[in-house]
Amino acid sequence: MREPTFTQPQIAIAITFACIALALVGFFVFVAVRTRREVPFEAVRTAGYRLRPWWLAFLAVLLTGGVVVSLFFLPYSQARGPVKVVRVTGGQFYWSVSPRSVPAGSRVRFAVTGADVNHALGLYGPKGNLIGVVQAMPRYTNNLGLRLDDPGRYTIACLEFCGLGHHRMFRPFIVTRAPGA
Repeated sequence: MREPTFTQPQIAIAITFACIALALVGFFVFVAVRTRREVPFEAVRTAGYRLRPWWLAFLAVLLTGGVVVSLFFLPYSQARGPVKVVRVTGGQFYWSVSPRSVPAGSRVRFAVTGADVNHALGLYGPKGNLIGVVQAMPRYTNNLGLRLDDPGRYTIACLEFCGLGHHRMFRPFIVTRAPGA
């Protein structure tokens, strides 16, 4: 498996949270330096109760904003158009995949089931990044919908211990170049 790579949104989010953390530390240091005298408990409690709704509003806006911004970076497809169904069955210790390839840019629905025991299908992209995970259970079909834009060799792996041969449960899945690309 390759080293993880960081994308631009991850770096921007890390820098934003680092700045917020530094600002909070600076604020607490400022308050600690300025407050060298004894303060009666009632004064602290009154000020705390006055600040509590503002602090809650700040946290709610910050967390809601983070969730809303992160929705734009989810890997799941929102596009419309035909969906290619890929049927996948996991068994001890194999993956049965049909069809074995799709063209790049396809919206794909992996219909996943188990032949014997529970498995967990993990789909890794050509760069080694985990794209999606879904349970493979006997007598039940779970679906994983993705848009596969990058051509290359993807890897299907079992992520749930299913027996002594679990470590051998890898299967390639090919995403070919789109026609005319």
